[in-house]
Amino acid sequence: MESRANYALVGLFTLAVLAAMFGFVYWFNSGGAGSKLNVRVIFSGTVTGLGRGSSVLFNGLRVGEVSTIQLQPDDPRRIYAVISVDGTTPLKVDTRARIEAQGLAGVVAVQLLGGEPDAPALVAQPGQSMPVIVAERSEFQDILETVRTIAKRADEMLGSVEGLVKENAGSISNTVRNVEKFSAALGDNSDGVDKLMRSAGVIAETIAPLSQKLGALSEDLSGVVRAIDQKKITSTLDNVEKFTASLGNSSEDVTRTVREVASLSQKLNAAIDSTQLSNTLNNVDRFVAILGNSGELVTNAIRDAAAVSDRLNRALDGPKIASTLDNIEKFSAALGGSSNQVGKTVDNVASITDKLNRAADQVEGVLKGAQAFLNSAAGEEGKGALAEVSNAAQSIRVLADNLDKRTAEITAGINRFTGPGLRDIETLATDGRRTLTDLTRTLRNLERNPQQFIFGGKPPLPQYNGSR
Repeated sequence: MESRANYALVGLFTLAVLAAMFGFVYWFNSGGAGSKLNVRVIFSGTVTGLGRGSSVLFNGLRVGEVSTIQLQPDDPRRIYAVISVDGTTPLKVDTRARIEAQGLAGVVAVQLLGGEPDAPALVAQPGQSMPVIVAERSEFQDILETVRTIAKRADEMLGSVEGLVKENAGSISNTVRNVEKFSAALGDNSDGVDKLMRSAGVIAETIAPLSQKLGALSEDLSGVVRAIDQKKITSTLDNVEKFTASLGNSSEDVTRTVREVASLSQKLNAAIDSTQLSNTLNNVDRFVAILGNSGELVTNAIRDAAAVSDRLNRALDGPKIASTLDNIEKFSAALGGSSNQVGKTVDNVASITDKLNRAADQVEGVLKGAQAFLNSAAGEEGKGALAEVSNAAQSIRVLADNLDKRTAEITAGINRFTGPGLRDIETLATDGRRTLTDLTRTLRNLERNPQQFIFGGKPPLPQYNGSR
C-alpha cells in the first residue's frame, strides 16, 4: 500500500531552495564582501576596445569593472566611464588612470596607478555625485596613434612610388635593358676583365718600390736641411738687419738724395732738345745701316769677344770662386759691424748727386759733340771709322790673349792674398794695435813724470837698502 505524499511540504521545500539560490546569486554578484565605490574617469582621445564589463586594475590587481561608458555631452572630444571598484581600494587624490592592453591578445583594461600614502583619500567634490579622475594619455593610445600615422605616411609614400613608376616606366625599362646589355658585355669580355685586374696588380707592385724610394728621398732632404749651418744663416740675417737699421737711421739723407736725383732728371729733360734728339736718332740709324753693310767686320769683332769670354770662363776655377764667396761673406760681416759708416756713405752719395746736378748743365754740349761724331760716322768717312773699329777689335783680341795669360797669375796672387796674406795682415794689425797701446802708455807716463826721460825711472817711494 503506497504512502500518500504531503504536497504542502514539498511546495515549501521547493520555495526554500529557490530562495537560497537567489540569495547565493546575490551574494556572488556583490563580491562576497564590502561595498562598491563608483568613480567617474574622463578620457581624452580614443578608447578603442574599452566597454562595459572591462576590467579595472589597481597596480595590476583586478579591483572592479567598467559599469558605464559614453560620450561627455558638453565636450564630444572626451569620453567618460563610470567604474565600480571595491570600497577598500586605496584611491588617493594623486591616483592616475590610463588605458592599457593586457597580454598578447590585447584585452583593454583601465589601469589605476600610484598614490602617496600620506595623500588624502579621493572623495567627491561639492556639486559632484561621485569622485572624478582625469585619465592621462596611455602608451597604448600613443602606440595606436603612431601606428595610424605610420600607416598613413606609408600609404602616401607607396602612392608616390606608384606614381613615379607609372610616369617613368619607359626610362626604367631602358635602364633594365642597359643593365642587361652591360652584364652581357662583361660576360663576353671576362678575359679582358681578368687581364685588367692582373695589370692593376702589376701596377700596384711597381708602385710599392717607388714609395720606398720616396721615403729615402725624404730622408736625404732632411739630412740636407740638418746639414745647413744655422749659425751662418743667423749671422747673415743679423748683418742684413744692422744694414737696414743703418739705412733707416739715415732716411733723411736718402730722401735728400732722391730729391737731388729727381732734380737732376728734370735738368736732363730740360737740356735735351727734341730736334737734336731726332737728328741724333737719324744719325744712329745711318750708323747702324753702315754697320749692316760691314757685317763681316762686326762678325769678326763679335767672334773675338766670344773668344775672350771663353778664355775668361776657362780661367775661372771652382775652388777659387768658393774662396771668393767666403771672402764676400767676411766682407758682409765686416759691413754689418761697420753699420755706423753707412750714414757717412749716404752723405757721400748725396754730395756726388749734387755734383751730378751741377754737371747736368754741360750735358747739352756733350750731346752736340756726340751728334757731330755720328754725323761724321754717317758720311763718307764712315768706312774709315769702321776700319779703325776693326783695327781696335784686333788690338782688343791681342790684349785678350795677354790678359788670359796674366789672369792666372793675378788669380794666384789674389788667392795668396786672401789666404795666408790676409791672416798676415790681421796679425800685423793686431801687433800694430798692441804697439800703439804700448806707445800711448809710454807717453802718458812721460807726461806724468817728465824727469824720468832725463834721470831715468825712479820708484814712487824711497827705498832703503840695508846692505849700504
